[in-house]
Amino acid sequence: MYRIVICDDEEEILEHIVKRVRTSFEQLSISAQYTALTDSRELIKILETQTVDILFLDIDMPYFTGMDIAKVITDRGLKTLLVFVTSYDALVYQTFAYRPFGFIRKSYFDKEVDEVIGRLEKELLSWKEELILQKGQEVIKIPMDDIYYMEANGNYINIYTENGNEKYRETMTKIEEKLKGKKFVRCHKGYLVNTKYISRMNSNEIVLTDGRIIPIGRSYEREVKQIILEQMRR
Repeated sequence: MYRIVICDDEEEILEHIVKRVRTSFEQLSISAQYTALTDSRELIKILETQTVDILFLDIDMPYFTGMDIAKVITDRGLKTLLVFVTSYDALVYQTFAYRPFGFIRKSYFDKEVDEVIGRLEKELLSWKEELILQKGQEVIKIPMDDIYYMEANGNYINIYTENGNEKYRETMTKIEEKLKGKKFVRCHKGYLVNTKYISRMNSNEIVLTDGRIIPIGRSYEREVKQIILEQMRR
């Protein structure tokens, strides 16, 4: 069961968002526990002590703004899928720094919410996907969502996850083929990166959410930028 939190300081709007979000998830047969909040201070307490899978968050609120809360999520490396809900369309550009999963305009909420929740469903399913590798006689399964990046090391691959790193005998080309269509991007002949953990990038390097730096090869620069921009515009 997933934990979904919805926070908006206007009670009437909050009630409508909760009802509409619950209906959409139930239509997809997704079981969830819902928490509705009007006080951003209570939301901060929840994020400090509990796991929140999905957060629908107003931006313009007293005490802590949506941007303040997004920074908390980013700084702590929380896996919370953040969807901003706001009356101010122009703020979408300011939210890019926090890599939100989605952005819904309040004036078009009923029209836009189903599309965002449809994408949330696919993302939740991807959390269960695994990379399957052979290590001697043993079959290793690694949750794709846990992988930060992979680094070529001769005939081996170093796979870096939130739990450390492991070395497997495999080629980068074969790994890339297994991950085709997933959330990974080849940014260098020796690196594959999970786009979920990209914090920012420039012309020659990617900075991950934990501060690690991954190089970008010249021949990969255009494709990497295109993929990341597409994800930001989702």
